[in-house]
Amino acid sequence: MALVTLAALAGCGAEPSPDPQAEAGAVSAAGSKQAEPANAPGGEQAEPTSATDHPRPEWAEVEIDPLMIASEIEPEDYVRDIRAALAHHGTKEDPVPLSVDFLGGWLFDETKDNPFPPHVRAVHGAYVTMKGFMLPDVDFEGITAFHLVRSLWGCCFGAPPRVNELVKVYTPDQIGIEYTYNTLEIVGRLDVVFEIEDGLIEDLYRVHCDSILEGEFDDPLAPEGIDPAELADQAREMEF
Repeated sequence: MALVTLAALAGCGAEPSPDPQAEAGAVSAAGSKQAEPANAPGGEQAEPTSATDHPRPEWAEVEIDPLMIASEIEPEDYVRDIRAALAHHGTKEDPVPLSVDFLGGWLFDETKDNPFPPHVRAVHGAYVTMKGFMLPDVDFEGITAFHLVRSLWGCCFGAPPRVNELVKVYTPDQIGIEYTYNTLEIVGRLDVVFEIEDGLIEDLYRVHCDSILEGEFDDPLAPEGIDPAELADQAREMEF
């Protein structure tokens, strides 16, 4: 495994990959629309440093509406997984472990001023950790920003991810890294923002990384026996 340690925070928004729901938002939206993320009472959050400095007791009471669930996971399992994630404090020492289902397993409605369910709004500003795959925006070298997706196979060669299943990842200080087809584990601070600019939905989720850990190739949707090197070569030939 290779560890890339990224120390400072940086980044700016970019357009997500095309998505049917995003296109619907583009048709219905006019001009620029922005919804402020709902933080815990008290307004802006100071940077959390430890569970003692930044406790989140309200997380245990977050409501989860089963009618919003769009995940293939059974509702009771979905709620259980969310509760388990929210048992963490969202600090550098205890980041919230997020899955794509946590962030995207619910029905996105771009007509709402703030479309995020309470459990997603709760983690705005928190330190989180996620596993996924790098989907480059343009370059395969000197990459300073990319999308993290559940599966390279599913994203590149199957159904595209929904707009709320994409996570924009930024490397600090414009530190460039090379493309990898291997599984990545990221740790950083999460911004949850709803913006429509010029009729396009901007990235809903943006993580400013502290660290990126590269593991082995472990794509849950890849066919058995797939050569990850071949997958990487095919991905390089595609236009994102």
